[in-house]
Amino acid sequence: MNKLYDYKIAVSIPYYNASKHIGNVVAKLPDYINTVIIVDDKSPEKIDKEEILKSVSPKIEVVFLENAINLGVGGASKKGFEYAIQKDFDIVVKMDSDDQMDANFLPDLLLPLIKNKAEMAKGNRFRDLDSLKKMPIVRRMGNLVLSFLTKASTGYWNNFDPNNGYIAIKIDSLKKVDFSRLSDRYFFETSLIAQLY
Repeated sequence: MNKLYDYKIAVSIPYYNASKHIGNVVAKLPDYINTVIIVDDKSPEKIDKEEILKSVSPKIEVVFLENAINLGVGGASKKGFEYAIQKDFDIVVKMDSDDQMDANFLPDLLLPLIKNKAEMAKGNRFRDLDSLKKMPIVRRMGNLVLSFLTKASTGYWNNFDPNNGYIAIKIDSLKKVDFSRLSDRYFFETSLIAQLY
């Protein structure tokens, strides 16, 4: 666990209409995270920057970026990733602003990268049976079908939940990605793993 403090790690959060949740998201980030990058995707609900700065650990730097127009989750994620590349982080994690991604799982995403067992790690929504039971059946079935199609098109058959947006990726790998070929909208995660493949 102490190895996490030896790496320069950023968390990038695409933000859109999540003013009730964003404070909780940053408050739960552990202090081995160096910087949180919040990318406002031209949200009608503005970010209360003072609340964020009060919520986050004083050891974590907070950077606020803003898209000139609404691009979608992919467009906001790309902006955060580009910042992480420019500032020469070792690893960047993408978390959503709606507080549905548990920061307690950060070590599970980060340690395979730190141990050089992976270049990217993704969360798996299907692992938590309680959360899965709460998901509407239509959404569950849609996710399963979309996951199968994503696996077939990218070749990542061992990735159980390829459309999950909880991602950790090494900056060295991210530098090799052609950002112009990444989707600005909801197919961002699929286009990212396709590019990595």
